Amino acid sequence: MNKDYLLLKNLYSLLESGYSIEETLCLCQQMIHHPVVDDMLKQLNQGEAVETILLQSSLPDLFQEYFRFFQNKNCLSEAIKKSLDICMMKEDYQKKLKSRLTYPSILMTFLFLFSLFVVFVLLPNVNQLFISFQIEKSLLIQVLFAFFYIMPCFIIVFVFLALYLIIRLVYGLKHKLYRVIELYLKWPVFKTILQKYFSLKFALYFHELLNEDMDSTSVIKVLNEQMTNSDLKIVLYEMNNRLYGGENLEEILEDFEYFDGLFISFFKCI
Repeated sequence: MNKDYLLLKNLYSLLESGYSIEETLCLCQQMIHHPVVDDMLKQLNQGEAVETILLQSSLPDLFQEYFRFFQNKNCLSEAIKKSLDICMMKEDYQKKLKSRLTYPSILMTFLFLFSLFVVFVLLPNVNQLFISFQIEKSLLIQVLFAFFYIMPCFIIVFVFLALYLIIRLVYGLKHKLYRVIELYLKWPVFKTILQKYFSLKFALYFHELLNEDMDSTSVIKVLNEQMTNSDLKIVLYEMNNRLYGGENLEEILEDFEYFDGLFISFFKCI
């Protein structure tokens, strides 16, 4: 667990135990010596609300996004806990993803190094043998030589292209670039990932507000008003407009390519 998440865990634990916010911050500073705590204590002494302090701090953006939502629905410690739980869940998924990508990454690295060895060591020696024995290379041998020569370039281009596409997608989500996301939804691999991402995120917020006995239209309206800094705003804005146009929520979800088919099937059963 990184230092930010450890601080947040201590915050909600101490607040739930009945300590005041000032006492909690002082105890947290003694336990983990996080630099952000000093700034938070200064702002608290200047009369700033603790919610505002947390949102203006250098804590992770993901935590702040969820805390901004949960702070109006729960007490302070519960809002911190729920936001932190989501951050921890994301970190857990990232670790699992990294673990699964380790083997392909090692394999790709080995393939790249092997291709360099073939191009700069093996092929020149083999080519020299052909020349020394005055053997003319057949068309198949020439094709194989050409393939080995272009393999390192192909791997480099593939890796840089993959990184570019991933970085562009993350940038598009962060800055709510509708056209970029629409483009990625046309590619099967990215479409599957995006649909699961938007489905899980939408389900999380939707479920939280349904617990307050709000109808679906009111939930979408509230989310559209509150989620101004979230990438989910792309989805909520269009859903809200179509609901006020008289369309049914289930029909909108079926027509939306942002959501996973399994999520839509479960939603209909609710």
